[in-house]
Amino acid sequence: MNVRALLRGVALLLAAALIVAGMFQPLEAEAYWLLALWAAAPLFGAAAWLAVPPTAPSLARNVANVGLVILVGFGLLSLQLLRQQVLRADEIYYHVAIAADGSTTSNVRPVLNSQRILRGRMFDRKGTLLADSQSVAGFAQRTYPIAERYDPALFGHVLGFFSTRYGQSGLESFYNSYLTGERGNELERLRERLVGGTPRGNDLTLTLNADLQAAAAGALGGRAGSVVVLDPRTGAILALVSQPSFDPRGLTFNPAAASWDAENLRVGQYWEQLIADGAQQPLINRATQGLYPPGSTFKSLTAIAVLEHAAVGQPETISCPETYTPQPGAPPIVNAVPNLAGLTGEPASLERVFAYSCNTAFAQYAIRLGPEIFTEVARRFDILPPQRGNTNYDGFRELPTAQSLLYVEPGFLNMPRALADTGYGQGQLLVTPLQMAMLTAAIANEGVMMQPYVVQRVTRPDGGQITSHVPRTIRRTMEAQTARTMLQHMAAVAQYGFGSNVDNFTPPGVAVGGKSGTAEHVPGARPHAWFIAVAPLDTPRFAVAVMVESGGEGSSVGAELAGRVLGAAFATE
Repeated sequence: MNVRALLRGVALLLAAALIVAGMFQPLEAEAYWLLALWAAAPLFGAAAWLAVPPTAPSLARNVANVGLVILVGFGLLSLQLLRQQVLRADEIYYHVAIAADGSTTSNVRPVLNSQRILRGRMFDRKGTLLADSQSVAGFAQRTYPIAERYDPALFGHVLGFFSTRYGQSGLESFYNSYLTGERGNELERLRERLVGGTPRGNDLTLTLNADLQAAAAGALGGRAGSVVVLDPRTGAILALVSQPSFDPRGLTFNPAAASWDAENLRVGQYWEQLIADGAQQPLINRATQGLYPPGSTFKSLTAIAVLEHAAVGQPETISCPETYTPQPGAPPIVNAVPNLAGLTGEPASLERVFAYSCNTAFAQYAIRLGPEIFTEVARRFDILPPQRGNTNYDGFRELPTAQSLLYVEPGFLNMPRALADTGYGQGQLLVTPLQMAMLTAAIANEGVMMQPYVVQRVTRPDGGQITSHVPRTIRRTMEAQTARTMLQHMAAVAQYGFGSNVDNFTPPGVAVGGKSGTAEHVPGARPHAWFIAVAPLDTPRFAVAVMVESGGEGSSVGAELAGRVLGAAFATE
């Protein structure tokens, strides 16, 4: 093989590798596909040039070179069309782009095409009807029977909206093909096309408990924040509250309106109200899309890392000094409460520094572990370094979910002060309340983290089952003994530590464990109030994560909210 042939083969191989790698990038990473496409262009050009035998410069050779450039250009255009109109056609057709304020941009054509289809119903886990459809003036209209009991806005972020003007979101978007009957009921759709009839979509039964959802929202009390309740054994989402929220009825077009122009104006005005600057971004699902520093709730992960790497972490050899300076010249780390050593003891134990939330102790633990171990343990819980081109969390796709981040700037954890800050829950940490609920659930489930889900089954209008969710394990995040030790430490928080307020609102005789978090975010602003909790400790059925934006102390505000949510979970199960 001569040199030209070898170079041509290498160029073609590299170009093909770039195209294949870029072709299957998700839509959110469109820039990387275009970069791969343009990077492949000169390689294709070089391969084509090397395929032509060398000749002396002439007009014919110049024309041939121009032809090669045009040919490569048409080839690139064809590859772009192949990706958009074949490989990613359905994904693009149904794609929903979500802006920073939570507003959505989607193709309204599928919505308009399904205007005469009675979309499938949505039920909670107890059979309570949340959403239905009715035929009005020959068109289908989404209705919300839950309004007879509760404000539909309590379910807005989960159900999503279905709007002929603004597309769809939430479960309305993710399960659209089931709700319209395009999927799972194909024979019935064919029969309707042949002999007529009113098309009806398939029904969803959710894992949500509507009563618990309402009680959790009531406990949040109109404050900006979120509540997540999981069944740690299965990953089922029992409650998912985000406030402020939106009423999906406000975006639903009423075909029976006296004036369609006036009805469109009403829908448009409600949308503008939702995206207004002072509206606090009600379209964002704070439980799954909100990214916040977790504060001391993250000490749970640090404690797990210490227990899993006991030889390095030395869990029972620790102190709780007033200040700790991990890096010369950097500001010292201080505790939120003075004289903590009087409570933790000297020397202290992991249980006591966890119960009394000693910042300086957990900063020391992080330094002992080092960035590699710390990053490895965080990865077990899907709290990752920044991911190129993908800001979505792949572990839960039914609702838009942000990827939780261990840090933002490359190399951040290589600085001792930064690593120490991360160890007690600050640094550049950004996590979703759902991710903290999953971490809590993994502790409650003997170290096994389950995939969260919100739709239990999909059924046809006649009740026949199409699909049902089977609990899926994501991975084992820690040894079972580590999980049992963590439950003991969380019990200490509720029994005598900075979180005992959680125990005041749960049923008598029910043992509860938890961890508070008071997370600094914007200088001068009140901290976010966090609390994670598990109950009952002997056989955990509920894992809870609550977060109140700028709510104050997690040990008071967060613990009370978590306690009220747990009380409601037992009362409504």
